[in-house]
Amino acid sequence: MKAHEFMNSHPTTVTKAMTVEQVIKIMKETAHDGFPVIEGGKVFGIIAYEDIILQPLDKKVEEVMERRVVAIPPEMDMEAIARLMFRSGHSRFPVVDDKGNLLGLVTNSDVIRAHIERVTPLKVETLKKTLESLHNVKVTFLEDNLLLRNLIPTQGKIYKDELSAREYEITLGLAEPLLVVQNGQRYVLVDGHHRALGALRQGVEKMHCYILKLDHEVELGLEKTAEKMGLKTLDDIEILDGLSPYTLPLILENGVVKRLV
Repeated sequence: MKAHEFMNSHPTTVTKAMTVEQVIKIMKETAHDGFPVIEGGKVFGIIAYEDIILQPLDKKVEEVMERRVVAIPPEMDMEAIARLMFRSGHSRFPVVDDKGNLLGLVTNSDVIRAHIERVTPLKVETLKKTLESLHNVKVTFLEDNLLLRNLIPTQGKIYKDELSAREYEITLGLAEPLLVVQNGQRYVLVDGHHRALGALRQGVEKMHCYILKLDHEVELGLEKTAEKMGLKTLDDIEILDGLSPYTLPLILENGVVKRLV
């Protein structure tokens, strides 16, 4: 689930030349408490209620707006946006292209909507149909708490920043179930590697799992790939320093994309 799927493609915006009085009027009309500041289609700032509350009515937006803007690319995952909102305290982010042009706006309401419509059930059903089609097996759906030490990973590398975020969520009890395929007596982890390794590092022994149990043992491509990568347990996953390219917001300064953060 990506930002461009849930963003408002036609958000209310203001210009640098507008006055505080005009912004207050727009806030009353829309019931919104903040807007991107746009010029020539580019985002030059953000103005929110707290920026104008004590300002003279005739003051220009350009004088009081926040010029350093945290924005997000259209392909950013909604889960990553939710974590960014949680960490930063911001309730909205402009969605921009690599030139700083406004594409839309994602708010905390959009994040909630994405969570309600999250793809976990779809992932389960899609994988179930794929397994049945490829391997001519009957697949049964189960839910159970599995020992993390018994899971065979299929992802060889994960990013440290993403892992740290998942570890924090686990301490708050926010972790979603893992997606696992049971092939004979083996449990192959398909989705949730960051959650699983994060939980293991937190001293958690078991996690709730969605399990797709095959009615007979088959040669899974996932297992062959894991074997080639030398993956037998979660401890074999390599943790990469730096920031995951799938969770990076953008920094805009005076309408220009300066750098990733």
